[in-house]
Amino acid sequence: QYALLEPPDGGQSWPSEIWLRDEVIEDLNSAERDLLRQTHLLLTRVELPVVASATSVTLPTNWLATAQMTWRTAGNSRIPLPPIDVPEVDLGLPTWRTVPGTPMGYLDSDQESRTVRLAPVPDANGTVEVLYVAVPTAVNGNGRSFTVPDDYINGVKYGALGSLLRKVGRLQDPARAQYCEQRAELAVVAAEMILGGWS
Repeated sequence: QYALLEPPDGGQSWPSEIWLRDEVIEDLNSAERDLLRQTHLLLTRVELPVVASATSVTLPTNWLATAQMTWRTAGNSRIPLPPIDVPEVDLGLPTWRTVPGTPMGYLDSDQESRTVRLAPVPDANGTVEVLYVAVPTAVNGNGRSFTVPDDYINGVKYGALGSLLRKVGRLQDPARAQYCEQRAELAVVAAEMILGGWS
């Protein structure tokens, strides 16, 4: 409210009537999801059992983005699964759909959003170990804390402000919106440096 020059009352009302309380809360939740999706600041691990010849694997209901997948055989050998696309696997292994083998990658661009395919189709039972970004618990405006660490709350704040200031209306301000988006991007860059180290 301070940043948008609205009388501060804890976010309960927006006298300008340009923004609604629920709209502001949704933009904050969206900004938090975007920050987590881009940075992989917080990861969740899950093991998904896969039977031989399975044509798809369903990801958890709270999945937001995949960080890493690994195929684990029944003998506990692990094979990293990089993301691949259909043309790539079709050219490299034309029989991947019909001739089972040890999975070498996963495809997620040609399925429903929470479904991936392994290439080639597995020839034996195994487990897919997934590190993924989980959908954060939504804030509701009633005191629930954000999921992101406090060091990155500015990224959420400025991401939401950028969206609010781009809204078509009498207070639309593209210049301020661009500034807010740049500040939000700083949080992403900072997270990447902290997680990946200086180069």
